[in-house]
Amino acid sequence: MGIINVLDIEVANLIAAGEVVERPANAVKELVENSVDAGARSISVEITGGGIRSLRVTDDGCGMSAEDAVVAVRRHATSKLRRADDLAAIMTLGFRGEALAAITAIAKFRLLTKRREDAEGTSLSGEYGKVTEIVSEGCPDGTTIVCEKLFAATPARLKFLKSESSEASAVAGALEKLALSHPEIAFRFISDGILKFSTSGDGNLKNAIYSVYGSAFAKNLIAVDTKSGGIGVSGFTCSPENLRGNRGMQQFFINERCVRSKTLTSALEAAYRSYIPSGKFPSCVLHVSIPAKLVDVNIHPAKLEVKFSDEKAVFDAVFAAIRRALSVGIARPGLNLAEIAEKTQEKEKLQNLFREAEEKGERSEASGEKPPLSAKEPEPPTAVSEPPAAPKRAPIAETEVKQPRQLSFEDDDLPVDVPVPGQKRESIFTHLHAPSAGLGFEAMKSLYTSAIRRAETAKPDATPPPAVPAPSEEKILQAPTHPIPAYRITGEIFASYIIVETDDKILMVDKHAAHERINFERLRANMTMDRPNVQMILTPETIALSTEEAAFCEEYRSELEACGFEFSVSQREITMTGFPLGFEKEEARTLLLALISESLNGASPLESTKRGIFERALYQSACKASVKAGRIYDGAHLRWICDNLFRYDCIKYCPHGRPVAFEISKKEIDTRFGRD
Repeated sequence: MGIINVLDIEVANLIAAGEVVERPANAVKELVENSVDAGARSISVEITGGGIRSLRVTDDGCGMSAEDAVVAVRRHATSKLRRADDLAAIMTLGFRGEALAAITAIAKFRLLTKRREDAEGTSLSGEYGKVTEIVSEGCPDGTTIVCEKLFAATPARLKFLKSESSEASAVAGALEKLALSHPEIAFRFISDGILKFSTSGDGNLKNAIYSVYGSAFAKNLIAVDTKSGGIGVSGFTCSPENLRGNRGMQQFFINERCVRSKTLTSALEAAYRSYIPSGKFPSCVLHVSIPAKLVDVNIHPAKLEVKFSDEKAVFDAVFAAIRRALSVGIARPGLNLAEIAEKTQEKEKLQNLFREAEEKGERSEASGEKPPLSAKEPEPPTAVSEPPAAPKRAPIAETEVKQPRQLSFEDDDLPVDVPVPGQKRESIFTHLHAPSAGLGFEAMKSLYTSAIRRAETAKPDATPPPAVPAPSEEKILQAPTHPIPAYRITGEIFASYIIVETDDKILMVDKHAAHERINFERLRANMTMDRPNVQMILTPETIALSTEEAAFCEEYRSELEACGFEFSVSQREITMTGFPLGFEKEEARTLLLALISESLNGASPLESTKRGIFERALYQSACKASVKAGRIYDGAHLRWICDNLFRYDCIKYCPHGRPVAFEISKKEIDTRFGRD
């Protein structure tokens, strides 16, 4: 007797069920996808016990005849494919013909279905892969499937299920994705008799997002809607203020199918790279429409992963759509004074609670007794106490002195302190912070004037301010410009923040962050030119490579040259004769090596790797060329920064993700002063 056995159909169905239905959420997903394919406009899902005890899916789709209902629960039975050629252009969610067979193999089930043209419907009952009853029965148009006691016939699988609450959360997550993929369908989800969410089915994606994720998420979204090269990208992405610590809220849909894709994730995060800090991730709900022949959905039993015939085209389409939406749709963050005050009060209240707890603990330790938790602290006796002694001031370090330099804002001359190395602080601080008791106005004025004169004779700051850029340097290539509105620079605080008045609001501008973003955009624009500017090297730089790296450079010569590198390749080395404008020689060497190694070792396409590496490298170059916080610059520098802030939409966040400016509305200020 041979040792090779042909499995019974029941065993084969159980194995298939293990691949398709790992938990109740998979069963719900497959059933709802069939409802969507059936043309349903309303779908209701009810579960108890996380879907393990029972689940019900009801739709108003096309329904089935009695004959089709019997065949539908068989394995590899489907109405969505007829021949092999259909696999090349799949537009339906289900197509394998395994879902109903797999689900009915691991549960007791009942199927009610009716077509609109039929006078009565069909009721089909069975358990664990066997149909036990088929009768005609009155029922509404559409299909209802009820499954009970999932995995009761497979105790090994049942043992590895999580808690009922965890399984219910997984079902909710699957339904949320389906509701977002089809905003034109009304979804209703009930768990243990409680309505969890309901969508209107009006076709408005933002309304569906509101119903699923709530108002806090929906109000901070930026619309995306572009189409290029036959690939359309639409939906919503988050503002840089609405970030998360993981990728859990990144939802991608290819032709209305929820998928996982490294290409789409890489494109999204590459577009955000210079808008958010490291360790944070953007959220999105993005629909990508692509010709069916250019995407393969038949590579995963659960149909969660896809492959593209041209990954670069898809990456570029998503990257360009997100970047365009960010450059136009990002609003300058507002500074809500009431919210800040509320958070400050909450923080102080928490600190007071901790302080009181520590004091009680110290008193308990001193008395050797532990007071009961419910005991109320006695009121301290009323007594006249001596005022606390004035805290001792730390001695002033003799490292630098602040010398006033005249800085002109409009028609006013304001004395501003500037660090001057090598001189004691005594020249100003000893006089301005000395006790003033008994001194009149004229005496104080005399002291202040003499302090100014001594400071003016001190050694000036050895670091000259950077030159004001020429008008030609103000332009950011390929970036749309706007007319500069009327504004007034009213001052600068802490030698770091510019106060700007315009229309009915004021702006607090971080001069370093703003200048850094301007420099970054100029450098990045050079990188995206058809032929970026290249600076040649008098003495060529030779870099040792492995055989594989040298072959990569030769194969992708045109792509590397498009980045701004000029070079020649031998068997185990590359000789660099030119590199992109805006970098130092050593930076360019590191940049080239990083580009080669990450392209070889990473799974991302070269275009994605190139963008990521170059943008990270540009951060440092942009930062070094920017004005510094804490230093004083003349009015021309500050006005140039403000001009560009208003001229370009992209000057909202610095490359490291920090806001460039905060807005405070006049209405907010009036409210704080009781003028509303």
